[in-house]
Amino acid sequence: MAAMDGLPDQVAEPLDTGVGGLPTRLRLLCVGSVEPSWVSLTLQLDALGCVEPSFKWVSTANEALALLRDESFDCLLVRMNPTRQGSGDDPVSLARGIRAGGCCDPIVIVTMATDDETWTEALRLNVDLLVSAKGWESSALVQTIQRSVERGRMFHEIDRLASADRRRLVRERDEAEYLLNQQRRFLAALEQFAGPEEGRVPGDSALADGVVAGAPGHFGLPPEFDEYYQELLRTYVIMGSGNLAAEIIKLAEVLSQAAFTPREVLDLHLARVERLVRGLGNRSTRHVMARADLLALELMVRLGECYQRRAAAHDSRMPDLTAPGMTASQAISAGVPGEVR
Repeated sequence: MAAMDGLPDQVAEPLDTGVGGLPTRLRLLCVGSVEPSWVSLTLQLDALGCVEPSFKWVSTANEALALLRDESFDCLLVRMNPTRQGSGDDPVSLARGIRAGGCCDPIVIVTMATDDETWTEALRLNVDLLVSAKGWESSALVQTIQRSVERGRMFHEIDRLASADRRRLVRERDEAEYLLNQQRRFLAALEQFAGPEEGRVPGDSALADGVVAGAPGHFGLPPEFDEYYQELLRTYVIMGSGNLAAEIIKLAEVLSQAAFTPREVLDLHLARVERLVRGLGNRSTRHVMARADLLALELMVRLGECYQRRAAAHDSRMPDLTAPGMTASQAISAGVPGEVR
């Protein structure tokens, strides 16, 4: 368990980036009917710290998709000849095919004109648009690449954190399930040592139809008790003991008057904790389990104090039937009828 705790929260290795936030070894794939001018692009990237860029160029969408099956790139530049966009090689169709294949690399579409439909589709596909009549030679091309790469890095980090959070929630749910099962096994072990006269319901006895373990009817409690204890548990989880000490003492007094054993109280408690954990959704269970354990511990302490006070009051009401030097237990075991000889 300890070896796995750090896995979900591992931070990805930092990239070697230049002053502009772009990788120093930027991998760029250009798709277009005309090959870009690498000299101009290289000089602009070098000014941003990309000292060793890697460029690849393909002329058709099919070639681009075939290349993306084997390689990944930091950014994709797509520019098609307007006279060929009706043949299925238009940039939006290529971007749609890339996204459908599961590729999340940043994409920049360079076009001379656009419309609302193209903008809408580009936003849906998370694609940047650069509208310029100069095409590859646009002075805004490098800045657009930079923004697209930074945004892609941000989305990748968000996905990584979301995935780590999901793994953490699953791990915490497994831990909570393990702790609840462990406490259930502890109760089952106690039932084996308790005789039928010690527990209200022996461990091997069958429950009535429709009655589940831990339910109020299982112990002869009124239905209002279930809602009361559930609300007390939720409040304790949120606020801690705080001002609930008086409520816990009052609850322990009620349970002691009903002759509840600690095992039965813990059974009631676990049933409500399980219900609370199941209703958490995507929220963390570790905090809930820690607070629930504290409530059980405090309730057990208060219950023990109630039984101690009752035992002390009972002993004080017993008549003094003992002879000098004889304890009450010795007198009872001796069977003295009215007074000790």
